[in-house]
Order: sequence, then structure tokens, then C-alpha cells
Amino acid sequence: MTFRDLLPHPARLVEVVAESADTRTFVLALEPRVPALEAARPGQFVMLSLLGHGEAAFTLSELPSTAASRGAAIVTVRRVGTFTSVLFALPLGATVGVRGPYGRGFPDEPAEPTVYVAGGCGLSPLKPAFARHLATRPPRTPLALVYGARDPASRIHHGALAAWTGAPDVHVIECVDRGDAQWHGRIGDTVDFIAEALAQTGARHAAVCGPPLMLYRSAESLVHAGLDASNILIAIERYMKCATGHCGHCYVGHRYVCTDGPVFSYAELRALPDAFRAETVAARASGQQSEG
Repeated sequence: MTFRDLLPHPARLVEVVAESADTRTFVLALEPRVPALEAARPGQFVMLSLLGHGEAAFTLSELPSTAASRGAAIVTVRRVGTFTSVLFALPLGATVGVRGPYGRGFPDEPAEPTVYVAGGCGLSPLKPAFARHLATRPPRTPLALVYGARDPASRIHHGALAAWTGAPDVHVIECVDRGDAQWHGRIGDTVDFIAEALAQTGARHAAVCGPPLMLYRSAESLVHAGLDASNILIAIERYMKCATGHCGHCYVGHRYVCTDGPVFSYAELRALPDAFRAETVAARASGQQSEG
């Protein structure tokens, strides 16, 4: 890797889609288009830079090769700090630096039934993987998506969810922690509905992304249901500063999330002593740890 490889490419903000009160999808058109980015895989991420405000990592929520704006970097962002607040305030036409893609994404989807489990903004990294699986699966291969949000207003990617719900042999289970007068769907944790998704599909493969404790509990629930840990893929999140395995901010055990991940099998994560330490302690303290 050379210094030139680390230089951000200029991109123009061409569209902003409001997903929820604190989450938006940004469409960034690369000028000129970047072949390496167009070869990105689901689960890989890019580094966005804003002059005077530094850089931050964001997973692609749609692949540049399939995006409506071909060659665009499309990311879904929740406003949580200074950098994302500045990003939210940008006008259309503003310039954003983009470099990447980085990391190990999801491998080619198996030609077998699969369950996807997403919590909150964790739907964004799974969205391109699910879409690609839907497009490439053999006929009549069942897929299931369990998606949970804090409340109905926090749900994101409404269009994709509606399209998937109407697709043949696709089972979409949506749930929220807290309902409202207009919500007539499920109430509960995503983990509560994993068994139902497995029963509907007969899946022996799974992909999971969401908050840390939800990742651990979902993976344990899948193992308890009989899935092999090597067939459970998990997209994890750590603070990534350089994206090239040099700064050490995302070190987990002996692995760098930015280069060895962010997608790992649960078998790999079980071998990393600090991957789920806090989640394990929290689950045991609350009595939520599953067997297996």
C-alpha cells in the first residue's frame, strides 16, 4: 500500500434520505468513479473525511455496483457526535472525502436457507448482503430477516423492508421494544423471534449485526438452536482510525477489526478473549445468557 492509496477521493453529496429522526442515508457520487469502490462487497466500509473535522468509518448500506447512482458511496449514518452532526448539516453539492473500501466483508452467500438478524442501525451492513442473496439464491430457497428497533419511529430502510416482505419465500419478522398506537407488529427483542425464523426456513446459516449485547445473545441463541458457530457470521463495530491495521485502535485479541473484519464467524470471535467479554458479563448479570 502506498501513500497515494490513503488519499481520499472527492465525492459530491447528491442525495440525503431521512430514515428516522436521528438517521439518514447519504449518497456520495465519486468524481471520477473509483473502480476499487465499485468492487466492494457487503459488509465492507469506507472512511469519510470532512475538512477540519477528521475522518470516520461507515459501512456501505448499498453496493456501488448496484446503486441507483452507479459509482456512488451510499452510507446510512446515525447522528451520535460532532463528526456526524457536521455531516448532517452539509448542503447538497458539498464535497466529502471517501477512501476505501476496507475490511473483510461477507463472503458469497450460501445457496441455502439463511436467517439474517439485525438490530437498530445494524440493518444497514446486512442490507446489501440480504439483497445480493435474494438476487442470487436458487429458486424457492427460503430466507428470513429478523429486524428489531427501539420503537416504530426508529425503524430504517422502510422501502427495502416493504419490498422484501412481498418477495416469495422470504419471511420478514419486525419487532420493536416499545410500540405505539399505530404499531400492530411484534413487541420484544430480536432474540425472541430467532427460533421462529429458523423454523420458517430450516436455515443452518445466519448473519447478524446490531448492538454488542444483541450480537452475543443472538449468536448464542443460534448455537443453542443447533447452528455451527462457523456458519454464523457477525459484523462487529470498533473505533477504526486508520482502516489499514496500523493505529491499533480496533485491536481485538490478536486481530484487527479493520483488516481481519469487520465480518467474523462466531467461531473466530469465540477464540478472541475480549470480543464479547463485556457482553458476557452483562448477559450473566441480567440472567439473559443462553445455553450452548
